[in-house]
Amino acid sequence: MATTNMAKKKTKRTPKEGNTRYRRTDEELIQDLQNRIHEVKTRQKTRDMQRSPSIKAAATALKGIDRALAVAEKEEDNLVRHVLADTRRPLSVYLEKVGVKTPKVNLPRGRRPKGME
Repeated sequence: MATTNMAKKKTKRTPKEGNTRYRRTDEELIQDLQNRIHEVKTRQKTRDMQRSPSIKAAATALKGIDRALAVAEKEEDNLVRHVLADTRRPLSVYLEKVGVKTPKVNLPRGRRPKGME
């Protein structure tokens, strides 16, 4: 089960006389439940978007670019790595904007090789 960010905040609340713990008010409970509902709705939107054929195709293309980046790195072909990285960036930004999580990839660093103008 996925973890949620519903950790209780440490505050300087004191329990009532004779009690050992602070009991949350109804308003605090309602606010926590509304936050939880919002999280569930966000996850549902993400799942619905991931079922879209166009999003699936874009995610598949991103995975193909990642595999090509790995092969180009093994072959030490920096020109191809930079071209693939330039192709990957806008696609991954779009997928993250839509709500699809994209894996981190070892993108090329440093100077671009000659011939990339």
